[in-house]
Amino acid sequence: MPDPYIFFMSERVEITSLAFGGKGVGRIGGKVVFVPYSAPGDVAQVEVVSQKKGYSEGVIERIEVPSTARVEPLCPLYGECGGCNLQHMGYKDQLHWKQRILEETIRRIGKAEGIIFEEPIASPMEFNYRARARFQAEGGRAGFFGARSHSVVDMEGCPLLDPIVNETFSDIRKFLKGPKRPRVGSFEVGLSEGDMKTVAVFHVDGDDHFNWAGLLEGVRHLKGIEVWASPEKGRHGRFVSSAGDTGISYSIEGIEIRARASVFSQVNRLQNRNMVGKAIEFAAPTGAELVVDLFSGVGNLTLPFARRSREVAGIEQSHVAVRQARENAAKNSIKNVYFHASDSASWLKQNLKSLEKEMESVLVLDPPRGGEPQIAKSLSGARPAKILYISCSPPTLARDISALAGCGYRVSRAVLIDMFPQTYHIESVIGLELA
Repeated sequence: MPDPYIFFMSERVEITSLAFGGKGVGRIGGKVVFVPYSAPGDVAQVEVVSQKKGYSEGVIERIEVPSTARVEPLCPLYGECGGCNLQHMGYKDQLHWKQRILEETIRRIGKAEGIIFEEPIASPMEFNYRARARFQAEGGRAGFFGARSHSVVDMEGCPLLDPIVNETFSDIRKFLKGPKRPRVGSFEVGLSEGDMKTVAVFHVDGDDHFNWAGLLEGVRHLKGIEVWASPEKGRHGRFVSSAGDTGISYSIEGIEIRARASVFSQVNRLQNRNMVGKAIEFAAPTGAELVVDLFSGVGNLTLPFARRSREVAGIEQSHVAVRQARENAAKNSIKNVYFHASDSASWLKQNLKSLEKEMESVLVLDPPRGGEPQIAKSLSGARPAKILYISCSPPTLARDISALAGCGYRVSRAVLIDMFPQTYHIESVIGLELA
């Protein structure tokens, strides 16, 4: 039963830590309260606005003693826009608490001890680091969803975005405010590193007969457009049309990678290079290994590993990404790699016997946010010598580490790669070996 007597009460609260998700943690009468936009060290008057079984949620009424971690947010829409949630904290403090959250989550949920946590790798750029972003459009407004709603916050630009991406977004926003605008539910803008031009992907409601090619001349830096129809405004829908060059390119470990704008690629290119470098360092390939890269995408990790290994297999569910990965391998004259379109768990089950024969195999896992709980069940038979797990969610990472421990694996090394400064997101590279 909730405690009705503290509902909507206002209490003086000391914020003692930060939780995954970016909310500060305090206590009222011994009960945990989560407070957004607070910082460890704050003493604030907090109003309780929601109660759950084991915790409460509150909002800051006023800060009585500000934390030394506090800084003035750069963005005038901070707190209203949901694009980020840690701009009120200095970057060193953000990094400190992200590292602490990662370590505590792995030890508490993953039940892993004796792990060597390396120093976190800070982003070289605290702002202007995003090379791509997805925006919402509604009623002439364009921007990100609000902090606590699905209402679109109209914005002129975002300090997290690369200036070129900001300029393309700004011009598209003006276009969507015009009288003859198409029915756009959301759109993405991505920067191609090769030519420093942008590509836009529009998600429209139903069929659309707008002359999109004309937009190429009216929007700064824009070189290509893809249009997708999706009744639910989601990422997956029906391809409608394209105009111009819709490819995004970047380099990694001396390899040129190209991807269609509608296919996933990392948003922080500098940190992506650090992530790939750490993955290779942790795996320490000798040239004799078979490397299996699950969730391989367009070859971001697969192709650099192929330059250092005997043979590499990239497994990816998206047929479009697999085609692009094969083209990237051919373009870079990498011949010891093959890509297969399949979901990872099914592929592992079908190839267990061949993997069992590989004494020096390395498995690379870069799953979506939900992790991959089914993989551990398949690994009990294959037992690769090493596993590289790249994670964007400490709770699901810890869950999967616990499952892998049941298959005989222990965490040998771990490092946080801060892909998303000013946000609560935590990216990490984890090395596991057979105990």
